[in-house]
Amino acid sequence: MERGNRRNALWLKQVIVLDSSLLIAFKIKNDSHHERANALMKQVVSERFGKPSITSYIFDETVTGIFVKSKSLRLAVEYGNELLASLETLEVSEEAFREAWKIFSEQRNRRLSFTDSSTLAVMKIHDIGRIATFDEDFGNIEGINAIGLV
Repeated sequence: MERGNRRNALWLKQVIVLDSSLLIAFKIKNDSHHERANALMKQVVSERFGKPSITSYIFDETVTGIFVKSKSLRLAVEYGNELLASLETLEVSEEAFREAWKIFSEQRNRRLSFTDSSTLAVMKIHDIGRIATFDEDFGNIEGINAIGLV
């Protein structure tokens, strides 16, 4: 492995993916998980679990969720700009997209959305084992430490 690739691989092992369920709950004050989101985000910002990152699909789901829940384009755009300025965004590559489709179409006893499936695919490809989420669908997935689930 080349030095730059090794460094990139080490960086990715120290990453935690932030799910839209956390990001939306953090921003929307009347969300049922808002208080828990505030507490968890303090730990995330301190990088206790690794460098916080999102995928391009999580970004999409988050700004859309903020727009729908708040009915404010301004709030969605401001938050989107904050996320883009402060978090690493992992792109959903063609390989990840195909893997996401496989995860989504072959799932049994789960209710993963395609976006959640794409998150798992990106995590698998990049060997990322941590996600901060309130989405129960990420619970009990082998190799995934879902931080935030009660």
